[in-house]
Order: sequence, then structure tokens, then C-alpha cells
Amino acid sequence: MSLLKPFSRRPALNTATILLVEREEEFQQRLAEVLVEETAVTLNVRLAKSLPLPFENQHSRPRIDLVVFIVNLTSELSLQSARASLKYLDPGYFLGKVCFMATNARNAAVPQERLDTLRGLAASLRCTLLFAEDQRC
Repeated sequence: MSLLKPFSRRPALNTATILLVEREEEFQQRLAEVLVEETAVTLNVRLAKSLPLPFENQHSRPRIDLVVFIVNLTSELSLQSARASLKYLDPGYFLGKVCFMATNARNAAVPQERLDTLRGLAASLRCTLLFAEDQRC
């Protein structure tokens, strides 16, 4: 299994591809739909439960411009999965092409240590940490 490399393909004109990585897929699909609807440029969103990506579609895979690890703070497995997936990214991604998105941070059942761990992980990799809430109507 090879590393996902940010510069393995040429960029497409006015097009970006985002890879959303979430183990539990609760929030991932809805976020993908909103991202595609709300942009003025062509935005392709790919979904994965974890890294590495399957080797068999590597030749047809588009260039991945941004990797977003969605971490559900109510699940320790979600944090562990994100941490384990990091080793399958080329170091070039950590130059502004990776971010973490924490969900359920306001949930009272979330241990403070889990949030601190995610903050420390993002800080150590110099990645952006975003917080999001799922507001279903």
C-alpha cells in the first residue's frame, strides 16, 4: 500500500478534489452534498472510511487537493482511525493540505482528554482544526 501523494498528478483548471475521511460516515455524506452545492467552482468530493485508499483504482484517481479527517468526538474509534490513517499520507500533504474537523464537541459525554488529544495532534502536525455541528432539519 502506497502513500497518498499531493503532487502525483497535475491540477485541473478551476477544479479541486477534497477527500473526506470518516470512519463512521455519519456526517460525511451530508457535508459532501453541501460542499458540492455551495461552491462556484467545480468541486469533487471523494469519501473514504480510512486510509490507505484501495490500490486498484490508483491509476484513475484524481489529484487530491485537500484531505479532511472528520473526527466524531463521542467515539474513541473515530480518533484512533484518523490517527492511524495519517501514516498513509505523504509529508507534502502537511503543508496546508490536511485539516481535522471535530464533530459533537459540545456533547457533555465527550471526555476532555479526547478533545485535548485531537488539539495536540492537529497542533503537532500544524494542521487546521475545525469544529462542526450536525444540524438536521
